[in-house]
Amino acid sequence: MNRRPRLSIGIPVYNGESFLPSLLANLTSQTFRDIEIVISDNASTDGTAGICREWMQRDERIRYSRNPHNLGASANFNKVFTLAQAPLFKWAPVDDSYAPDYLETCVR
Repeated sequence: MNRRPRLSIGIPVYNGESFLPSLLANLTSQTFRDIEIVISDNASTDGTAGICREWMQRDERIRYSRNPHNLGASANFNKVFTLAQAPLFKWAPVDDSYAPDYLETCVR
């Protein structure tokens, strides 16, 4: 991403392979497009890393960071927030989903 997006969506995740593909599909198809999706993987032991790398190839708005060891939930939440670049921020738990115009409505 060459410019600063309007909204950062932070996904702190640990072992989220069951939900992550659905969440990323949901977020990347939102009507509001001026986003970055920032994922902080807390040293997952499942297929989370591969899913994130695959989705980064599909959509340039996705950024992925993997912790070398589990930092604990609070520290991982803090990390994903510090990686965000946009003036607006939204948390996205890995098991959530949103209506297609959810982000557009929130930003408006």
